[in-house]
Amino acid sequence: MIYLIVIVFQCFYLSFRSNTMLTTLYAINLDASTFQIGIIVGLTSLFPMLLSIYIGQVSDRIGFRYPLMLGSFGVSIALLLPYIIKGELYILFVSQVIFGLAFILLLVNIQNLVGKISTIENRSQNYAIYSLGLSTASLLGPLITGFSIDHFGYNNTYLLLSLLAAVPGCFILLNLLKLPERVAVNEITSNSFMDLLVSRSLRKTFILSGMILAGIGIYEFYFPIYGKHIGFSASMIGIILSVNASAFILVRLFMPFLIKKLTEEGVFRICLFIAAGAFMLVPLFKGFISLAIVSFIMGIGLGCGQPLSIVMAYNASPKERTGEVLGIRLTVNKIVQFSVPIIFGSVGAIVGFFPVFWANALLLFSGGLFSRLERTESHQQEES
Repeated sequence: MIYLIVIVFQCFYLSFRSNTMLTTLYAINLDASTFQIGIIVGLTSLFPMLLSIYIGQVSDRIGFRYPLMLGSFGVSIALLLPYIIKGELYILFVSQVIFGLAFILLLVNIQNLVGKISTIENRSQNYAIYSLGLSTASLLGPLITGFSIDHFGYNNTYLLLSLLAAVPGCFILLNLLKLPERVAVNEITSNSFMDLLVSRSLRKTFILSGMILAGIGIYEFYFPIYGKHIGFSASMIGIILSVNASAFILVRLFMPFLIKKLTEEGVFRICLFIAAGAFMLVPLFKGFISLAIVSFIMGIGLGCGQPLSIVMAYNASPKERTGEVLGIRLTVNKIVQFSVPIIFGSVGAIVGFFPVFWANALLLFSGGLFSRLERTESHQQEES
């Protein structure tokens, strides 16, 4: 079942992983400022930031079919708009708002779906398989998008991604993908989501997840701008982003082994330190090969962050509130993803590239220290 889900949603994730790169480069082509690009990219996270918790609660109550269909077709429509209305910057603002709203419908539910079809014994493995599918999309998406832009243009690339995004919705609409039945309403608690936020284990997971997503978000948003600044073509930028994604695949293949040796939190902490070091190196290089190597190292650091944070959040969730917990996690992530492009788009336009990459390196390094301090304090409390 997990393999079928990953294969079906692979097409959707190709569109998702390509959207930021395509939209950023298209906005640059339309002479948008760095600040305008930051707002456009940030708008993708606006509705997810506001609605993830509610959508998670809905996922626990009504099941997966309709949210997944709406999410797939909604993203497809969002990506179709720049193809229909060509050469207008304003349509990117509209497109990204719709993209974010539709995407969060799908993302919360697909993450919850993977957890629902899993047992405690194979949950980490299933999320690793799911993440490998996402990593493969991250590898192929920028590569396909870069070459498509260079050979067919921005608008036709939007059309291609729109068609890919609609594939899961078509499978579900035609009942080609069997989904678990919804949970009975009387089994679901009515407690406020605030009681989940005060949980120590969940709170730590939310914070660390936000930090790792900040790193991924800044790199996906800011590296295309940096690449354009130093004279790279869209294909070259796509290759370097794909190299980053190839490291995601590699590290996630070894993730079950690493978890057995170091625990989930231990692996997470090491990944934060590796990613911090890579961010320090990015603005020091301008060569294609050197940046590809740095991108690969960064991928090793960032690659385990997402699946581990999902597993940690799901395992710490109260029964029948898993969708809500994943929604809270995504809310924290989207607050970060909403603010990061706007803040760093403005800062980058003023101070340049070094402070942007190095500030994120400091953030990730602080996250590693925070994880270590939390672990030490938790052990001290247990011993007392």
